[in-house]
Amino acid sequence: LEEDRAAAVRGAYLNGESYAELAERFKVPLNTMRTWLRRSLLKLRECLER
Repeated sequence: LEEDRAAAVRGAYLNGESYAELAERFKVPLNTMRTWLRRSLLKLRECLER
């Protein structure tokens, strides 16, 4: 994952940050953050399935 996407995933799923908090921290719209996280989880799943 790209560094900013990886940091967002860690923030959401390890640190319990909300999507809104992450969107504010990375200065992106809320829907963009949702997309980042969804696509990142799909990429991680792909890696685990190999």
